[in-house]
Parts: sequence; C-alpha cells; structure tokens
Amino acid sequence: MTASRAVAQEADSLNAARVTADLRVAPPAAAIAGPRLRSAVNLPAAIREFSGIQLRDYGGAGGLKTINVRSLGSAHTAIFLDGLPIDNAQNTQVDLGRISTEGLERVELFQGQRAQTLQTAREYGSASSLHLTSALPSPEGRNGFRVRLRGGSFGTISPSAAWESRWTPVLSSRVQAGFTHAHGRYPFHVKDFRDTPEGYKGYDTVMVRQNCDLTEFRADAQLFYTPEGGRYNIRVSGYDADRGIPGPVYKQAERYPLSNDRQSDRSLSIQAGGEQELTENLSLLARAKYARDRLKYLDISELDPSVSAIWDYLLQSGYLSTGLSWKASEQWYFGGAVDGQYETLQSRVSAQRKTLFAAISTCFLEGPWRASASAQFQHSRGAGTYDFLSPSFLLEWTPDRYWEFGALLKRSCRLPSFNDLYYSQVTVRKLQPEQVYQAAAHWSWNRRYPHWYFQAREELYFNYVKDKLIAVPNGSLFRWSMYNLGGVRILGDEINASANWYSGPWTVGGTARYTYQWARDTETGGQIPYIPLHSANFRIFTQWGGWSVDLQGFVTGERFSSSTNRRDFRVAPWTTWDASVAYAFPESGLSLRLQLNNLLNENYEIIRQYPMPGFNVFGTLEYVF
Repeated sequence: MTASRAVAQEADSLNAARVTADLRVAPPAAAIAGPRLRSAVNLPAAIREFSGIQLRDYGGAGGLKTINVRSLGSAHTAIFLDGLPIDNAQNTQVDLGRISTEGLERVELFQGQRAQTLQTAREYGSASSLHLTSALPSPEGRNGFRVRLRGGSFGTISPSAAWESRWTPVLSSRVQAGFTHAHGRYPFHVKDFRDTPEGYKGYDTVMVRQNCDLTEFRADAQLFYTPEGGRYNIRVSGYDADRGIPGPVYKQAERYPLSNDRQSDRSLSIQAGGEQELTENLSLLARAKYARDRLKYLDISELDPSVSAIWDYLLQSGYLSTGLSWKASEQWYFGGAVDGQYETLQSRVSAQRKTLFAAISTCFLEGPWRASASAQFQHSRGAGTYDFLSPSFLLEWTPDRYWEFGALLKRSCRLPSFNDLYYSQVTVRKLQPEQVYQAAAHWSWNRRYPHWYFQAREELYFNYVKDKLIAVPNGSLFRWSMYNLGGVRILGDEINASANWYSGPWTVGGTARYTYQWARDTETGGQIPYIPLHSANFRIFTQWGGWSVDLQGFVTGERFSSSTNRRDFRVAPWTTWDASVAYAFPESGLSLRLQLNNLLNENYEIIRQYPMPGFNVFGTLEYVF
C-alpha cells in the first residue's frame, strides 16, 4: 500500500529503533499535507473533501463548525494535536473553525485509531480520529519570518505572522500569532411555499444574515528538541474570541432573523510531549497537558428579552500519559500506555470527572500480511460512573506493490458530556454512553507509468450505534433536551479515484470521491437527520512553474432534519463549485492567492434554516524572508 511503503522508505534513512517508534500497520483513510494544507483558511477548509464526512456548518464567520464521520456524530471523532487530545467535556462539540492550519505539517483521518504501538492510551478508544502534526522548523539552520494578510467578503481582514528560529542543530522554535475580524453579514434567498386552507401561499424574499460577526486572536509558541532517536516539543497556545451566534431563519412578523445571542471564549493550553528510543528495541513516550477554557454565553430569549440569561462556564482539564513500545522480533511489536485525565466545570452547577485510560496493543508483520490488535479500558467517575472496554482488530494484506486489501473491527463509546448531564433543559440523569460497533473492509490499487500516476480505493462499512444520545432543541440555541434512543444502523460505501499527469514543469490531476450512506433510526426506520444518501466531491488542478489553478465541486443529496423523513423536514440537495488561483514569485518568498467560493451563487443550507453564503471572494498575500 502506498502510504505504508512511504513510511517504510522514510524509516530506511533512520536507525532500526526509529522504525519501532513509527511503525504503522495501515495508512490513514485520508490525509492532507504540504502547501495545500498551509493554504487552507482553517481546519474545516482543509479537510472538507475527505470521503465519508459531513462538515456541520451553521453559517457565518461565528457559526459553529464540526465534523461528522460516517454518520456517527462529531463526538465520536477524537481530535489530537501532536498526540494530545483537543477536548470539550462540556458539550463534546469541538469547534474546528477555531483551529488554524498554520504551523502544521499534515492532517490525517483514521477510521478507528492509528494502528501503531507507541501512542497514548486515549488514542485507542475512538470510532475515528483526526491527527494534527506540527511541522518542524526548517532544518537548514537559518531563521525565517513569515507574514500573511488575508481579506475579502463579509468584511474579513486577517493578518498573521510567524517567526521560526533554529538555535542549534537539535533545538528550534516557532512563535506565531494571528487576528481575524469579520462582520459576517451576507445576503441570502429564502422562500417557503405550501398548501394552506386558504390556498397555495408563501413568501419569496432576499434578506441579510445578521449576528454572524467574529473577532478573534490566537497565538502559539513552540519549542522543539530533536536529539538522536527522539523528538520533544512544548507548546503554549492562547485563544480569545467574541462572536455572534446566528440563529435559525424562519418567517416571523416582527423580527427576522431571530437570534441575538453572543458568545465569548478565552482559552489557554500548555502541552508537552516526547518520544525517545531507550534501546534498539524499546521506545518510551510521555505527554502532559493543561487546558483552561472560559466561555460566556448571552442567551437572549426570542419571546421575552427581559428574561435573557448569561451563562458563564469555566472548564479546566489536566492530562498525563506514558507509554512503551517493544520490538520483540522482526515480526512482533507490543505496546502499552496508561493515561489519567481530570476535568472540572464550574458554573451554576459544578461538576468534575476523573478518567483512567489503559491500553495494550500488538502488531504482527510477516511478508504481505500486517495485523494489529488492541484493547482500551476506560474508567470514569464524577459525572456518573462508567466502565468500558474498547477492543479493535485490523488486518492488511498487500499481495503485490499495486494492490492492498484490509478489514477493521472495533467497539468504542462516547460518554455523556457535562451539558448532557447537568445543563440541558430536560435531562434523563441516568444517560447511558453511546456504544459504537464498526466493521469495514477496503481495497486499493495504484499504478505508476512514465508521466502518469493512477490510484483507486473503495471501502464498505457497517456501523451500529446503541443508546444513541439525542439532543432536541427546546426554545434555546444553547441548552437542549437529552435522552437515549434505541439505536442507529449505518451501511456505507466510499469510492475514490485519482489520476495525475506530470511532465517537466507541468502537473495536471483530478480526483473524484463518492459516498453512499444508508443510516437508519431503528425506532422510526427513517434516515437520521442531515445524512445524505448520496454525496460526492470533485477536484481538477494544474501546476506550472509558480502557477497553480484549482477547481473543486461538492454535491450533497437530499437530507431530512428529522428521522421521521416527512416532507416538512426535507432539506434540499445542493451543489457548489469553488476555484482558486495562486502564484509564487520565483526566489522572492512572495506568493499571492485568490479564492472564489460558491461560483454559481448557490442558495443552500447545510443545517435546516441556517442559510449559507452565496458567491464570495478572498485574497491572500504571503511573504517569507
């Protein structure tokens, strides 16, 4: 398989113990790296073309943006930055719009966990995982300064800067900061026609989306230490933002749209981690993190503003992990890790949660066969007491350099959040954790010819979700009612194909991805909310010298906002096309990029009654010196 061979080739230039630390049985399901990753505005823009995912976007600069992988819900996708989790125990909704791609080397999506023996115990337990890896500063031994200015539609202005220094051959640092301001207003077309007792009536009008503004500041400082056989880093991150929370749009006599809610975030995190080869066959991992998140939410009642409320939450988390990887023979590898996490939430009701994670794993490599088995035990106390075992098994077979076949079996869970247990308006306090059972099988093929490269991949999967946690709106955009539903059955098929042609300075390529997802509620028999039966995306690109041109299309089929699947809950299908043109001036460090989004000015919604922007334009100027 291509990705596995690439890992092996990189390892050849290192010593044998480094192979132990970096051992992977299977490649990621999807990945993005290099200039394409760095040119993305934020993490959602970088990963939106991955197969099998839905990006939930409530519109506007301040709207929440989350990822839903294979219809399991955003809480089942763990997000890791340099091996440490980005958490939100309050509501399990990690806002991907807050995460910048600057300073990242690559982003990888795994179904299940990474199948390797040196990682934290926490990484073994999720149904899917998104891994963000920081890029090391330039190894050329010189300092570098980068400035970037981005601006465009919605009153957006976003300057950022980064300074990289290499102090010694093994010690380097990066400091970066960025600011974004946008009023977020955009016109949208809204219409509603239906049969009434008086006849066929409705409305058709153009309005302007309000309360979508965003002002944010982010800063990061990183220190890297890379001695022989090891890699260490320390990262301090700060985030400060104030935003409007755009509400749903529907016809109302006095005011349109409804929401004037506001949210402010103040976050600080400090994390440190390291991997070190102790002997030729033994490697050690240690990681730690402290995070402090302050969230204030102004919840303005739509019916009576005089009873509005301010919700003030302080969430703190401490995390420690240690793990070992042992190469028992050329074929067998073993690993183990123990993590501890302590989380507290202070507000009108205070809560705490202590969680212990313990995991063991083994990998076997023999000829064309690769296998991995692991088990994670999770014990949680505080906000309820939960014990859960998450086993997984992965098998890969590569009969030759062109073909690869694989299979996955896994069981995982997601615990109720603090909001689920304490802050929803109506809550069944004895909420059960969601349990997920996954089975998947895939094949892939790749072939290289002079000037041509072809690749194809298909994966079939079946997921079953037991005790599905359901959130139902109950008069507030911030506090919902929670209960457990019987279950959800999900059957899916993902097909990807790509072709690249290259000759001299020219590169031309194209990619097509199609996803089929049959995801049914066992209670009603209907497709679960916001999951299309069919979706696809396409990309055509060309590069020549310093020029690059990119065209992307996204197609999403019919969806429903309720699993009853009645016509009243139908969300229309949509198609959008985006284009970009970029030019890097030779040997000057200067580059320009123009991004044109929603070229055909499509009127569409990802979430019902949350209209998305029409045609919009952004430009980026970057200078490195």
